[in-house]
Amino acid sequence: MSTAHGEPPDQFQAAGDYILGGLFPIYYSDMNWIGEAKSESTKCQRFHLDGFRWLQAMKFAIEEINNSSTLLPDVMLGYDIQDTHLKSSVAMQSAISFLAAKDGEGFEVKCDYTDYSARVLATLGPSTSELSRVIARLFSFLLIPQISYSASSNLFSDRTYFPSFFRMIPTDEVQAAAMVSIVEMFQWNWMAVIGTNDIYGRRGMEYFTKHASKKGICIAYEELIPMSISGSKFQRKMVAVIASIVRSRVNVTAVFADQNYAYALMTIMFEQNVTGKVWIASEGWATSEIVTSFPNISSIGTFLGVAVKSGHIPGFESYVTAALALSQLPSLKPQSCGSDEKPLKEEECNNCSTLSVDEAAAIVGEDLQRVSFNVYSAVYSVAHALHRLLRCDLGTCTRNTIYPWQLLKELEQVKFILHNRSIFFDEHWNPPIGYDIINWQWKGGNSTPEFRIIGEYRALDKELLINTRLIHWNSLHNKIPGSNCSTTCEPGQIKMVKGYHSCCYECEDCPAGTFQSDDNQCVPCQKNEWSTLRSVECQNKTIEFMRWTDSLAVLLATLTAMGLLVIAAITSIFMLNLNTPMVQLAGGTTCLVMLVSMAISCGSLYCFMGKPNWLLCTVRQPIFSIGLAGCLSAMLVKSLQVSGLFRVSGYIPQWCPGFLQHNGRYLVVCFLLLLQVALCSVWQSTSPPSVFANYDISVKEIVMECDEAFVTGFGLLLGYNGLLALVCFLCTFMCQSSPKTYNLARHITFAMLIYLIAWVFFIPAYATTKGKFISSMQLFAGLVSVYGILTAYFLPKCYIILFKPEYNTQSYCQSLMQNPPPTTESQ
Repeated sequence: MSTAHGEPPDQFQAAGDYILGGLFPIYYSDMNWIGEAKSESTKCQRFHLDGFRWLQAMKFAIEEINNSSTLLPDVMLGYDIQDTHLKSSVAMQSAISFLAAKDGEGFEVKCDYTDYSARVLATLGPSTSELSRVIARLFSFLLIPQISYSASSNLFSDRTYFPSFFRMIPTDEVQAAAMVSIVEMFQWNWMAVIGTNDIYGRRGMEYFTKHASKKGICIAYEELIPMSISGSKFQRKMVAVIASIVRSRVNVTAVFADQNYAYALMTIMFEQNVTGKVWIASEGWATSEIVTSFPNISSIGTFLGVAVKSGHIPGFESYVTAALALSQLPSLKPQSCGSDEKPLKEEECNNCSTLSVDEAAAIVGEDLQRVSFNVYSAVYSVAHALHRLLRCDLGTCTRNTIYPWQLLKELEQVKFILHNRSIFFDEHWNPPIGYDIINWQWKGGNSTPEFRIIGEYRALDKELLINTRLIHWNSLHNKIPGSNCSTTCEPGQIKMVKGYHSCCYECEDCPAGTFQSDDNQCVPCQKNEWSTLRSVECQNKTIEFMRWTDSLAVLLATLTAMGLLVIAAITSIFMLNLNTPMVQLAGGTTCLVMLVSMAISCGSLYCFMGKPNWLLCTVRQPIFSIGLAGCLSAMLVKSLQVSGLFRVSGYIPQWCPGFLQHNGRYLVVCFLLLLQVALCSVWQSTSPPSVFANYDISVKEIVMECDEAFVTGFGLLLGYNGLLALVCFLCTFMCQSSPKTYNLARHITFAMLIYLIAWVFFIPAYATTKGKFISSMQLFAGLVSVYGILTAYFLPKCYIILFKPEYNTQSYCQSLMQNPPPTTESQ
């Protein structure tokens, strides 16, 4: 091939046993806004320093392998490196030349290419996805391995259409996933995406949008940078694109472009005075010296990007520096890029920028050997495949004719370590590596930034690792810029989307009794849980019941115990003085029936405390009701006796007084008591009480209660006892007109009045009270009843027996009655 500035034509060609082809950009056309060639008077062919560096990596690797006695001993690799000029027509011409027969001048048309030997055994390059697509079909036709060092399009992962394509760079999808992970890490969800209108830009934007959607990131604006227009039309289009970015209120923009279009974008961005933005750079320009050479580019904002993994090639920097010196810079003159173009005159080069050896060497020194390492490792991949094909394990290689399809099969299995980097291909013949994460940092007043590695993206683990402390934000106080359509909702709030974008929303509080779920919903708590307003989780409700340690329970238990002690004391007094006139006047043995019944009823009050269970709920109401019924039945007999003694014949039959004065009174007590027992039995058999967990009383509590089930049955028990008390009250109340029996009847009247008042108040209190102290209403009513009967009926008798023995005589008691009581009353 023809070369520039008088260097020998064999500088990019070397003979060998097996030839590797190389396609690199060495020169490229200087364009006006990337779309229009300059006028003839200012037209230049610029030197592509990166391309020069990459081809040197290929030469360096081949020379290193040829000088090695272990990988391919006694085998020489040759190379044929050609310039693509970043033009598809030139790249196609070079590719066709590679397909020519090994010993011939042109490409032969054959029916079977199984034993066809082309000029090259494998090809490295070209540098872009667009150029790779143009020539990949040619190489695939003959199954010639094509190993790209920087074409990242996912298009080439399709083995059906590109069966011989390998690459040393991650795919666009991996790149997009890495860039989206950066956006997600800083909690940005409102951004723009721009890409060039080619395979690289379109596919990059496509995969970025797909991954962003999965992460809940909204693309407020996306646009393709046109490549078919030029000059002022291109500039007007880019101004409109930038204006749309500003209007959309995004602060973060991802750009999929090569360094030339990125430079054009940043130039217009600076002219439009757009500052303070965050730019996520694709690998096409993340480490571009061309873009960073733009003056005052730091004012545009913060630059983060993904870059090809850096590698280390020992001795490569000095090798490239020597190659640059050999190229006789600064006499690097522009050259024509095609046979149809005439070489430029010497005076036409004055307006074209040149590069000194020192400047070029400085740039090479800054290179972290990213794409260069890809080229280097691609050559070694071919060498390792040849090592297996030629059976070089024993120290010598068997020199056989190797066909491209044979090398292709071995390349699939290649796996080796190269300068601490594991080199191999996955099932799609892509390298399972990730990217370095780059931050542009200006230090010490330098106009050009340093490409600071702040983290990495691991493709196999799909994991982003960034040391955020290493990032320099070009913002006030080095603060992370925000880019959100709406403010972040607080915990316990859900997003109510407004419009078409899920990132534009209003925050709505989750009401009490619900919690914010991971899928942005207010989910009701379970029955045994509760939550406050704006909760992110539900709390378990506490189990509540009247515990023995509660203050009210302690008070009631103490009053109950005191009541039992009083009953026991009165019972003892009455038993010791059973045959005295005062005890006989009070009722004799029927008083013991009343006291024992009250003791049973009072003791049952303990069943209303503590945690409810089936046994307590089943027995507490029957025992309480039957106990009170026994006391009231005996009290009713005494009330009827009082009525009979005063001969209230209008109310009581004539035979009743005599019947009640003998053993008939016990029959009456038993009959009345059995009626209550029958009511309890019917209630328990038809609808027995049970333990009930009440969730409705309190938001935070589950109140354990005894469910009385058939409320009418429970009401009949209380109503029956109330009826007995009411009859007692009416009997004695009507007898109070006689002065001789005033005290005895009054005691019964007051006792029953207290009882009735207690239970009349109990009914509304029980119906309206809620919570764990609902049982306390019945406890209070029961205690008032017991204490009322003891105070109004029994304590006056005890007072006379203990402190007024002079009244506890036969004569005194007889004086209270119109007719003396019988002296032979059965005890």
